[in-house]
Amino acid sequence: MEPRVPGEPLGVIAGGGQMPRIVAEAARARGFHPIVVRIADAIDDDWSAFDGAYYPWGKTGDAIRFLRRRGVARVVTCGTVSRRPDFRAILPSFATLAILPTALRVVRGGDDRLLRNVAAFLRAEGLEPLAVQDVAPQLLAPSGVISGREPGPQERAALVIAATAAAQLGSLDVGQAVVASQERVIALEAAEGTREMLQRVADLKRRGRIGRAERLVLVKAIKPQQDERFDLPSIGVSTIVEAEAAGVSAIGVSAGKSLVIDYDALVAAAREAWIAVVGLAADQGAAPTMDAGPLGLEERR
Repeated sequence: MEPRVPGEPLGVIAGGGQMPRIVAEAARARGFHPIVVRIADAIDDDWSAFDGAYYPWGKTGDAIRFLRRRGVARVVTCGTVSRRPDFRAILPSFATLAILPTALRVVRGGDDRLLRNVAAFLRAEGLEPLAVQDVAPQLLAPSGVISGREPGPQERAALVIAATAAAQLGSLDVGQAVVASQERVIALEAAEGTREMLQRVADLKRRGRIGRAERLVLVKAIKPQQDERFDLPSIGVSTIVEAEAAGVSAIGVSAGKSLVIDYDALVAAAREAWIAVVGLAADQGAAPTMDAGPLGLEERR
């Protein structure tokens, strides 16, 4: 995606983590002028190299006005938001009071419903929501081996079990991640998120609730009904670290529909931990596609 005019302002609604900065830098490289509105977990992040401002949840309406005053017509929403906004427990600005009934409707329901509501809300405010991959397509996970090590037979069997369970979990709008062994499903992600789910798996392993012969895998998969402009499954170096601590030896993600953050560093971390990372075929219930073989950096790009 290219700017409609040179220097077109592009809104980046940024939560925490690395992804918003990657997106903003990619947008700048494509000729956009990123306008970064920081929210939630991004409160302490240093964005001094970019135009923009921080807005607490109580000033959501002011953030929308700020973007429109800066000539923004298209926006990308990305980054971590560890807590949903509770508009009933904050003192909103007048601009936010004007949109409060809509804002209260937006935050109801599961994650997928919330994200669809966000898209509808942005359109109603005159802003076109874009996907991360529209601006930074290099983040999309390829099909086949990503980390350089192919999964073994037990890991392949576990990936099929985890991917099948993840598809069912996603259809209920519960979560995106599953840990399984070649014998059974071990853990399902819900509201706690992937990090805390993996901590739970590590605790189960410490308490002997997971057999020594069980090879654990993690699958992060897009939900069947998910709006692909928002919250694609993502993995980064922190995922590798947390997976290793939980005893996970292979990770699968939806090929072409999930994001790999800081690819070089992830590959290095996965090789160091001897964790296989693979992009799974679109048919998540089938055996993972391994035909691509080990992908070097140049092939990935």
